[in-house]
Amino acid sequence: MTGPARSNVALLVLAAGAIICGALGFAGLGESATNTLLFMACGLTLLALFIVAIRLPLRSGGSAWLANTSIVLAAIAVVIGANVALYRHDLHFDVSREGRNTPPQQLTDVIAQLRVPLSLTYFYNAGDANAVNVKELVQTAARNHALFAFRAIDLDKEPGLARDLGVRAYNTAVLQAEDRKVLVENVIDPTRIGYAALRVLRKRVETVCFVTGHGETFRPLPSHFHFSHVETLKGHETPGAGDVLEAAPEALDRLQLALNQIGFEMRELVTATASSIPSDCSVVADVGPRTAFSADEAALLGDYVRGGGRLLLLIDPLSEVNGDFERLLLRPVGLSTEAAIVIDPLNHFRTDADKVAVPYYPPHPITRRLALTVFPQVRPLAVTQPPSGVSTIVLAASSQDSYLRSPRNVAAASDGAATGPRNAQPLAVALEGTWPGGAPDKRFRMVVAGTSKFASNEYFPYVSNGELSLATLRWLAEDDNSPSVAPQTFKLPEIVLTSGQMRDTFIVLEVLLPLSTALFGVAMWWRRR
Repeated sequence: MTGPARSNVALLVLAAGAIICGALGFAGLGESATNTLLFMACGLTLLALFIVAIRLPLRSGGSAWLANTSIVLAAIAVVIGANVALYRHDLHFDVSREGRNTPPQQLTDVIAQLRVPLSLTYFYNAGDANAVNVKELVQTAARNHALFAFRAIDLDKEPGLARDLGVRAYNTAVLQAEDRKVLVENVIDPTRIGYAALRVLRKRVETVCFVTGHGETFRPLPSHFHFSHVETLKGHETPGAGDVLEAAPEALDRLQLALNQIGFEMRELVTATASSIPSDCSVVADVGPRTAFSADEAALLGDYVRGGGRLLLLIDPLSEVNGDFERLLLRPVGLSTEAAIVIDPLNHFRTDADKVAVPYYPPHPITRRLALTVFPQVRPLAVTQPPSGVSTIVLAASSQDSYLRSPRNVAAASDGAATGPRNAQPLAVALEGTWPGGAPDKRFRMVVAGTSKFASNEYFPYVSNGELSLATLRWLAEDDNSPSVAPQTFKLPEIVLTSGQMRDTFIVLEVLLPLSTALFGVAMWWRRR
């Protein structure tokens, strides 16, 4: 193929690519996809114009001036149009290794999901490099968002304005939404601004009442937490990059911190001494009970959900689910459970078959943002046809290869230890509607899961376990108006794969890649010999 012919083909490919990207950019694929496609269309158009320009012959004479002027004006019009499109659909590219110029996801998600105007005033110290970086990151996140107003003010230049707003220290963020205001001091981490925005957007305070008295690990938030620091690629220049929370693995500190960051309140609820559930409890959560509930306690929770309550039950294989508990809280809505552990040879965490990995979910508000979750040592849930007026959906289930084994025999897992047939086992269930025998206008919500470990400090940071824990409580509290963001886990990020993904990665990297290199080498030698 000659040079001009190849140039014509390249020009046609660029033109076709620009037309296709431009058409897809207006197909309503979402803001990020639209911006990316229109940016590609503009880039391909400009490149095609450049190729056409270098191929145009120089002309002289009277009529040539008119032709040249028309070409120049057309090129100028296309360039102006491309710049307008880029301005209205701009993209942010960060080519730094550590992503230093990219705003945290917690902040960008809040801004992208705004439904009411939000203003942020950041009184920063111009001599503090971290504060200047926060200002630049927020400016990047705030571009082209009509509902988000941001201004950065050097505190030394506007002390009067700072005093009027109650600012007394450098690097203070003042957030305002409608008649609510939140002031956060000493902010050099933009992630904290994202969580502060969630708190100021909240119109009412949700309270989660954690049941205690049966061996649950919930404890009220301590006055301070213990953190250690681990060196990462971001080093000391990014605040909080290497902060790791030190806490007991079975406790709920990470979950409590995540709830506190988004503006939820928590309190202890001792059902053994309570005559009724407090009216300000948005959600009642029983996480990891060990001892049995009395008949009066089970009746208390049963009356609560019958009256339109919101209940979270995270029970473990060793939890004592006695007759009254199951009779009053599970069987009326078509649920039951047995003291066993689900073993999943196909989808599990690392090499532990009793830590079931769930990569697929049904459509539901709780599972909207989930990728992969891990259910360690989970007991199965039996789901039957719910009664009229109750909607039931299985949020998470094991694979078809899973089977059950006694919880006393966890260390001796083997395929031969299966009890019963192999089939998928429900692990978490969400229910809502009218409780059997309850008033039609009293609609309850309830989530039941066969393990409490996914919400504990040990497993909360892994994959989407933190988002699952937070999304479950938010759905139960009907917290639908404020944006949803990923919780801060205070643990170094890790790549977690299921056993099947680990196998496929090994085959590609350790077998196919070296083998293909050898085959291509042999083919090249054979051709040149």
